[in-house]
Amino acid sequence: MKREFIFVLLGAAFLGISGTASAQQDQVGLKLDVDQRQVEVGDKLTVTIEFKQVGSAASAIQGPSIATPEHFQIGGTSSATQVTMVGQQTAEVSTTRLSLTATTPGEEAIGPAVLIYQDPQLGRRELKSNVARVTVVEKSKFSLFGHKKAANPPPTPPPAAANPAPNPGDQIRDIKPLFFESLSALLLRILVWLAVFGVFLVVIWRFFIRKKPAGPKPALTEEARLREAWRKLGNEDLGGEEFCLALSSLVRECLQYRFGFPAVDYTTEEILKAVTKNKLTDDEKVAAEKCLKACDKVLYADGNLGSKDNLRTLCSALLPKIRKNS
Repeated sequence: MKREFIFVLLGAAFLGISGTASAQQDQVGLKLDVDQRQVEVGDKLTVTIEFKQVGSAASAIQGPSIATPEHFQIGGTSSATQVTMVGQQTAEVSTTRLSLTATTPGEEAIGPAVLIYQDPQLGRRELKSNVARVTVVEKSKFSLFGHKKAANPPPTPPPAAANPAPNPGDQIRDIKPLFFESLSALLLRILVWLAVFGVFLVVIWRFFIRKKPAGPKPALTEEARLREAWRKLGNEDLGGEEFCLALSSLVRECLQYRFGFPAVDYTTEEILKAVTKNKLTDDEKVAAEKCLKACDKVLYADGNLGSKDNLRTLCSALLPKIRKNS
């Protein structure tokens, strides 16, 4: 009996530990959603990423990010945090919204979003969201002519009279209009048709000759794409957090493209360690360190940004050189 009682106690303790670990695992979650499943080229798409955590078990180290999509161009981003009470614990939901613009037609898989957080028991962890699939179609063309109406059927002839037809000479003949009245009606009809034809020519000229549809833009090379992202950092309408998100992402992409280590998935500390093992110039090392630390200070410590122009100038040292076509 004593041995059975000890086994029961050990089993209950094991189940309690498993339940605690499961509850600890269920305290964080990452979800990705889009506001549309099909868009046309040139349309906007909003991607919403929600990071939910219950209690104070986990803390985000690096905000959620997604891989650069093939058929979209990433625009501005915004974020907000909402805190509520669930029972005796605090539930915090951090929402990040990204604005994408459709550039080329095709099927696109948005995500998964990746977030790095610190678990008090398991240490540094990576959390991935679901994937949302979106279809990009060609922009619909303007149609000048609508659907034609069905022609009215000819009227049914009246049934033949039972009486024989009267003598043509006995019928009252139609009174013919005067010559000048007929000529005036004909001229008026000609003028109306000329006006309609003139309007038709103006519409044709405006929509098909004057404004020719632009052809598809050639695909940018990776070097040109990174330089285009750097150029957009000069937009004065970017807020501090939006500027830092774009700058931090650009620095990581440049380091990964030029030196081959997965900087997009690394934290700032891991990147600075990897930089010492790669052949970077002194200017490139200083640029990577100052840009990443300045962005982390604004995004995770509510610090001051400082001069955007200085950070943008430092980042230019990390840009790849554009190769000329031979």
